[in-house]
Amino acid sequence: MIEVKEIKSGGVFKIDPGGTRGEERLVCPVCSHNRRKQNAKDLSWNNEKDTGYCHHCEGSFVKHEEKMKIDTTPIKWKNETRLSDNWVKFFEGRRISQSTLGKMRLAEKGEYIQFPFIDGDEVINIKSRTKDKRFLLESGKPLIFYNLNALRENNEVIITEGEIDALSFIEHGFENVVSVPNGANTGKMDYLDSCIDEFDRLEKVYLAVDNDTKGTELKNELLRRIGFEKCLIVDFGACKDANEYLVEHGGVEFSKLLEKAREPIIEGVSYAEDFYDEVKVLMEKGLQPGKTVGLPTLDNLITWETGRLAVVTGIPSHGKSEFVDFVTVKLNQLHSWKSAYFTPENYPLQYHYSKLYSKITGKQFNMEHFEAVEFSSAFEIINKNYFWIQPKEDITIDAIIERAKFLVKTKGIKVLVIDPFNKLEHNHKRESETNYISKFLDKLTNFSKLYDVLVILVAHPTKMPKQQDGTYTPPNLYDISGSSNFYNKCDYGLTVYRKYDFEGQRLGNESQIFVLKVKFKHLGSTGVAELRYDYKTGNYE
Repeated sequence: MIEVKEIKSGGVFKIDPGGTRGEERLVCPVCSHNRRKQNAKDLSWNNEKDTGYCHHCEGSFVKHEEKMKIDTTPIKWKNETRLSDNWVKFFEGRRISQSTLGKMRLAEKGEYIQFPFIDGDEVINIKSRTKDKRFLLESGKPLIFYNLNALRENNEVIITEGEIDALSFIEHGFENVVSVPNGANTGKMDYLDSCIDEFDRLEKVYLAVDNDTKGTELKNELLRRIGFEKCLIVDFGACKDANEYLVEHGGVEFSKLLEKAREPIIEGVSYAEDFYDEVKVLMEKGLQPGKTVGLPTLDNLITWETGRLAVVTGIPSHGKSEFVDFVTVKLNQLHSWKSAYFTPENYPLQYHYSKLYSKITGKQFNMEHFEAVEFSSAFEIINKNYFWIQPKEDITIDAIIERAKFLVKTKGIKVLVIDPFNKLEHNHKRESETNYISKFLDKLTNFSKLYDVLVILVAHPTKMPKQQDGTYTPPNLYDISGSSNFYNKCDYGLTVYRKYDFEGQRLGNESQIFVLKVKFKHLGSTGVAELRYDYKTGNYE
């Protein structure tokens, strides 16, 4: 038990600190007896400095010495930074001190506060923001983590969703913190691509992103890219982010955040608390449809979700590959999903490139339609969003998946296309074809779920007989050679079919997409989409 003096009133009171080093929370001797919650511990007492502060009555305390004269003259506030008083008080209101602002080299320009993004000693980019949360990044400059040097200088690192959240950790001695530069934008993560190798040597990564829907999406993407085995989730409880937690609970509680960080969901072991955020979003918003491709005729039947396996079949030359390319291009244009291809039937790769180019630009790939700026722009899009897997010798599904895992980690792909099934090396001499295909599809399904990737498998049907009028019957998934598991184990099943007239003549650009299976009702239903194929661009209308 020690005596303390409350500076403003001069009153002397007794408190009973535990004597531990650093700060601890105690009942305030001034205001607690007047409150409904008399046991609320609102007094932060520092045993090393012998000073304290009550977050409820705002009283300031020092250890009372009988012979010590205490100067009760209020300390005059002083701005010791290069920032304006308004901005300094803004940050102090968020419990960020002037020393932290100076250490992190914040600057001011007009109505904006500026956060420098530094790599080594070089300023790579500058992020500016106003008090009403308008943000600017310098155009044409690379995106890197805020406080990137901390990633390279520590064995453990904290990742936040904003710069002020990072400052909150730095304020309390956690120098090993970085922030994503552009919020929870999972479609643009160049900052992670450029330094993904740095994470290989880290022992722990604390994900301290925002406690909302977009933050959950960012958390899941970081888990997928960095690896579940080394990540821990920081829980802010009812607070949205790190700074809100600091303001609400103070430095003592804030410093305990990492101690309470929990492991993410591990395959085969789940607890309800592990997916609380997802349950909350589901309660608030209900089951949500997947991503669309911008064609209402098709979107009304099928929406696309990662973590799924799609099987696409159709008669040869009916446009299976063209349709799959159309889907991947639209998913990239509308939702920033990147794709990887194993597509030996499209070799040499420049041929496949020309198809993607036409779908992206809406123009034929030839000099008649050449425009230099458009050509360069399309090249950048394809170079950043489409990748090809082409093992020289081992053309097995295991080899394809291993390279796809690499592209998930380094490029953030969300779609893997295998076109077609019969171009892989299949060795099932010791087991039946049915068992082999079952295990093959299980590997694709497990990969899709573990790495949150949409896998699209193109598979040819057996030889289709002609009907009397010279037309072919549209095949279904049971017509694929080898096993009914092509239907049983997929999440989506589709047939691409070009229409014929009664005389057996193909109608030039009339196509049908038969949606044969959609496993989950919120993602779509079975039916037929009538589409028009554009031979010049490879697009569908």
